[in-house]
Amino acid sequence: TPTNYIILFLMKTPKITTLLCTLASFSTAFASDVPTGCINADADLVRAGTFPRLDWNITYPSLVQEWVTITPEGELVPRQDLTMQVRNLAADVQRRSQRWVRVDRVWRLVTTFTYLEVEAYGRVNSDSWQLIFRGTQPNINATAIAWERDVSEGDVIRFAARYENNPYYISGTGSSNVIVLRDGDFPPAFATWDTQSTLGTHIEPYLDASGAINIGPRDVIVAFELTHNVDAGEGGDMQDMITLLTFQTQEEEG
Repeated sequence: TPTNYIILFLMKTPKITTLLCTLASFSTAFASDVPTGCINADADLVRAGTFPRLDWNITYPSLVQEWVTITPEGELVPRQDLTMQVRNLAADVQRRSQRWVRVDRVWRLVTTFTYLEVEAYGRVNSDSWQLIFRGTQPNINATAIAWERDVSEGDVIRFAARYENNPYYISGTGSSNVIVLRDGDFPPAFATWDTQSTLGTHIEPYLDASGAINIGPRDVIVAFELTHNVDAGEGGDMQDMITLLTFQTQEEEG
C-alpha cells in the first residue's frame, strides 16, 4: 500500500506568513492516487510561541477497491450499499466469408465480414439473469444505461455473454475468457482476428496518454472473449463483449 507524507514548513521567526499548502508524496502509486488539498491556519501571521488552529482540507482519492471487491475469479462484491449502472461499449463478433466474383472478365476472391448477434446478462446473487444486451456491434450505444440496479454490501455480481447459440462465458468462474479492468490497468494487447478492432480501440476514450485505463474510482470494465477458448490456448482478442460498470452512492442518486 503506498504511503503518503505531508510536509509542513514552519519556521520560528517573530512573524511568518502561514503558507501551509505544501504537499509532498513519496509513493509508487499512480498520479491520480496522490492526495491533494491545503492546510489553513486561523491567522495570516503567526508569532513564535503561539499555536494557530489548523483546518485540514485534504482529499484522498478513492480506489475502486474501497467500494467494490474484485475477487481473483472476477466476481464483484460491493463493500457498501450502492447503485450500479451498466453501459455496453462493444459487441464485436464477426464472421468472415469468401467467394469468387467475376469482375470485368477477371475472377477475384472477395472477402466479406458479417456481424453476429451477441447476448450479455448480469446477475446479482442467485437472482434471475438480467438481459443487458442482444444485438450486433452497430446496435451498441455506449452512452445508454443498459441496466441499473441497487446492490447491497456483500452482494455477488456476475456477468455472462455468448455469441449466437454458443456456450456462455461467465465472470466469477475463473475463466480467462473474462477479465475485469480498473483504473490504472493496462489492457492486454491481444492480436485481433482479421480486420476487427482491438480491445484498446474499443475503449480508447477510457485510456490516458500512456495507454492505461483512465476511468473513475468507482468504475470497472468487464471484457469477454467469446469465439475462442483462452484457457485452451486458442488465443483471443477480448473485445467480443465489453461493458462499463459505474457504482454510485445513495446520496449521489438522491
